[in-house]
Amino acid sequence: MFFYLSKILWWFVAPGNILFVLLLAVTAALFLKQLKAAKVLCASAVLFYVVVGALPTGVYLKSLLENRFPVPQAMPQNISGIIVLGGAVDVYMTAQRGMLTVNGNAERILSLYDLGKKYQNVPLIFTGGSGLLGHDNLREAQMIKPLLKELVPNPDRLIFEDQSRNTYENGVYTKAMLPRGGTGPWLLVTSARHMPRSVAVFRKQGISVLPYPVDFRTGPDQHFSLFINVGSGMTFFQQALHEWLGLLAYYLTGKTSEFFPSP
Repeated sequence: MFFYLSKILWWFVAPGNILFVLLLAVTAALFLKQLKAAKVLCASAVLFYVVVGALPTGVYLKSLLENRFPVPQAMPQNISGIIVLGGAVDVYMTAQRGMLTVNGNAERILSLYDLGKKYQNVPLIFTGGSGLLGHDNLREAQMIKPLLKELVPNPDRLIFEDQSRNTYENGVYTKAMLPRGGTGPWLLVTSARHMPRSVAVFRKQGISVLPYPVDFRTGPDQHFSLFINVGSGMTFFQQALHEWLGLLAYYLTGKTSEFFPSP
């Protein structure tokens, strides 16, 4: 139920949809000759467009997420294994075209080339099912399996979890598959903006993780600058908003014990 409800609610709060609703309301007010309401709605749409698109609001919110867990300066010699979160494959387009199609989170997969060589004898778990409504049969873990078997040394150690539909289920289903034994933490690999929510979920499941963020989109020190390409500004804001709302929703529903976990 949480999965379906979150998908529906996200439609209403997605910045592009909010802007569309405001413009739709302006148009309706003009047709109804409610000029005062039309002016207020039009001003609201412009203000929203500037704050979300032109100003670096999204970059700031996203940099807070990405800078929360830095890349480890010294990698440990002993770890229990590596956990990689899905979200790097466009499962719908992969199914439609019959060939693997990755998205902007591809670093989650590419990072395994180096990590797999550094840690050649530990389990490597890839967790990712289908997060698309109405497409439960499209499982990311199954789609990425052939590539990872070629990319990772000693592919027999690969473990694929293909039931999860979101970050919370990544943690729950991965916990049930963790091999016994091992020394040290589990190396957790996901996009930097997604790391705070992921860490909170896995900690709640009692899994000791060492964050290894990838897929950075902001620098360590951000400076104020206006977006010339407003579309990019809205993309930054939407991605940041998705994570901040996810952190809040998971905390309020008891899926995590920390709203914004610290290292």
